Amino acid sequence: MNPTTIATPPCVLEESSNASLSGIVCSNVTIGIPVVDNSELVAASEATRIATSVLIALIMFGFGCSVEPKKALAYCKKPKQFITALALQLLGMPLLGFGLSQAFRMTPPEAAGVYIQASCPGGTYSNLAAYWVDGDLNLSVLMTTMSTILSMGTLPLWLFLFPLMANTGDTLKVPFDQLGYALLGIIPPLLVGIPVNYKFPKRAPLITKICTTSGFVGFALMAIILLATQKVKYVVSWRQIVVLLLFPSIGGIVGYLATRLPWLDYNVAQRRTVAIETAMQNTALGLSIVLISFSLTLPEFGTILVFPVFYGGLQLISMFPIVAIYRFLRWKGYKCVLPNEDTEEEDTELQERTENGVSNLAFTEDGA
Repeated sequence: MNPTTIATPPCVLEESSNASLSGIVCSNVTIGIPVVDNSELVAASEATRIATSVLIALIMFGFGCSVEPKKALAYCKKPKQFITALALQLLGMPLLGFGLSQAFRMTPPEAAGVYIQASCPGGTYSNLAAYWVDGDLNLSVLMTTMSTILSMGTLPLWLFLFPLMANTGDTLKVPFDQLGYALLGIIPPLLVGIPVNYKFPKRAPLITKICTTSGFVGFALMAIILLATQKVKYVVSWRQIVVLLLFPSIGGIVGYLATRLPWLDYNVAQRRTVAIETAMQNTALGLSIVLISFSLTLPEFGTILVFPVFYGGLQLISMFPIVAIYRFLRWKGYKCVLPNEDTEEEDTELQERTENGVSNLAFTEDGA
């Protein structure tokens, strides 16, 4: 709205009579500051929340379609392994994120983005990575599913405790009512997807790929559109970049080293899976929590959103070259990169074919 000119004596300072202006009148000229109309921004915020709810429901339905109850029950027979893996995801990573945010003295909005992403469970990217590097895919899917269900309790707990532990006071409050709505929207689609896997086991993997891929693409486009069109102010500091690089790296290393404890009895494929699940978290859930819980009108909204957005991009950028190198080494026949189970099977077969260093004729065509 343009300021209006009001006839007044020269050099007389007074407030403008126009209610929409808060300006000063001098020499028949009004220097006005228009009051910002947030109605469009509020409408965009509500539309974003609705779209986010739909996308997260689509992704969680895809997760449900990938769950095989029989295989899930098989892992429950080894509680030490499974509990350790979940503890690394739901306890170790949140505490690591909090420690890094405190070590680098991040501002409350910067730390809030780290808290949210660090408290999230595993995601689809981890399932894809586990598959392509010969991890245990069933364990990966089960960890993702169970950690997602348990995160309904752990995620709001961490977001309540971390600001208290950081002593930030009321600088930035987490709207737990909106957070609760976001988490409650996770479980029903997940439970609906499980019978689909049971009823259509051959089509379920395709449904999972379509749903999860569509959901992640939708979140990426939404984040880009918001940052580009809604004039969302955001800050990218060196602290965020350093934590972004250290957080998954330390998580993956600690996750793998923890599985080397002798009493846990993990095989190599399971160690890789736990390390991947620990380092790679559900960025779609992190984005959805920010989009649903915080309004676009909040000045710190963009700064909070930056870390989950960059974290998701980093996962994709780093996953492809690592997988490409691994598949190339495997194609070249380097046994050092293969799980022990594969090499042990080859060694057993070789041992059966030889006897005291001499070829066993029973396993040759002439000997047969």
